[in-house]
This record gives sequence, C-alpha cells and structure tokens, in this order.
Amino acid sequence: MAKDRRVPAELRRRREYVMWSEALGRRLCERLAAGELLYVICREPGMPTPEAVAKWAKAKPGFGAALVSARRAGGRAAGTRGPVDTICAEVAEEVFQRLCDGESLTRIGADAAMPCLSTLMRWRRRFPEFEEMVQLGMRVRAERMADEGWDMAMAATPETAYLTHVRLGHLRWMAGVMAPRVFGARRPEGEAAQEKLTVLIRTFTSEVDPVTGKMKVVSLCPNPLTGEMERTDVAGWAPTPPDAVIIPAG
Repeated sequence: MAKDRRVPAELRRRREYVMWSEALGRRLCERLAAGELLYVICREPGMPTPEAVAKWAKAKPGFGAALVSARRAGGRAAGTRGPVDTICAEVAEEVFQRLCDGESLTRIGADAAMPCLSTLMRWRRRFPEFEEMVQLGMRVRAERMADEGWDMAMAATPETAYLTHVRLGHLRWMAGVMAPRVFGARRPEGEAAQEKLTVLIRTFTSEVDPVTGKMKVVSLCPNPLTGEMERTDVAGWAPTPPDAVIIPAG
C-alpha cells in the first residue's frame, strides 16, 4: 500500500450526477461481465454511483436484467460485493479518512461504493499496514469524540443535563473501545497491603495486696496469641505484638 495517506482529490470532491444513457449501461454491463467490481467501476470519474445504478436497474427492467446477467457472467451473484482478496491502496486510504471523519467501519462497509464489512475485516487480518491505518483512524475518531463530548458538556442546560449525561457516558465508552490505551477506563492501582492493627482491650479489677493488706487496682490485658488475660504489672510484661494498640475498656 502507498505510504502517503492523503485521499485523492477526486475522492474528496462531491460526486457529480451522471445521466443515464444506453451507451453507459452497455459499458457497465461489459465491464461487469469481464469480472470487474461495481464499486471499483463506480469510483471512476464520469461513472454513476452504485445507488444510481440500482435505481436505473429498478426503473429500466431491460437494463436490470442485463445487469444481473453481466454480474453472473463475471462470476458474481446479483447483489453481492465480495469477497475481495486483493487490497486497493486508494480504497484503504479512503477508509482511513472516513474513520478520521467519524464514520464507523460498519457504516463504511454498508456503503455500496466500498468493500463490504467482511472484506474490510479480512483486510485487517491479512494486511498489517491496513490494520495499522484502521487503528490510527479509530484513535483519531476517539479524539474527535472527546472534543465533541467537551462541546456537548459545555452546551448542557438544566433541562438537557440528563440526556447529556447519557450521551457522554456512551461517548466515553466508545472512545475507550476505539483507543483503550488513551481513553480506556483506568484500573484502580493495587491497594497497598493494609497493615494489620492489633487492638487490646485493657480491663481493671481490684484485689488485696498481700504485702500491705490494702486494696489495689490491677490492670489486665488479653494475650492475642492465647486469649488469656495477663497482668500488666508483672516485671517485663509487654504487649504482643509490640505495636499493638491498648485501649481501656468502657
């Protein structure tokens, strides 16, 4: 494929209406019978659009029957546009341009003057450069959606706030699908492992001091390993673990 991704000038200009003529109808049928594709023929200057050809075939039964016969002679059933296993550089570049302009591959493939969607998908699989163009076109389309979303948000009013919210949500989702590395939803970073906090409830009781015979207050704290209550006035006592938080009961 060509490296220059500019769309040819003849593709950017508005198509001029082509009048029906018997000579033009015969030329179309001859080229179809030779195996050419209708959408390729119709891209040439001075040729009608596929939609115009379809209208002529409906309005002129003789031409319609000749068109069907020509397609069959060319190896294609009536109404088919594919498959096409060879890629056309100009068509590939127009697909890229139309993606950048905001069209979807589905809509492009539905255009009778373009390859059908299954052909575009096959091109993506078989031609890495075309897939690269499609990915870049989707990235540009996603950026356009982001700009449209900003304009939409700025134009919102209290009356249109809910509708704007719904549309912005879909635009955000579409942009994330087309350019996940740029607009995709960010996964929350892994939360840092929370430090284990040990809380010990200290209680108090009273007992008679065997030395003085007087009543005294004794502090008790549970051992988190055994669950047993321990006196805190014992020499060398320390909470387990050492960084445990001790709060008084009540």
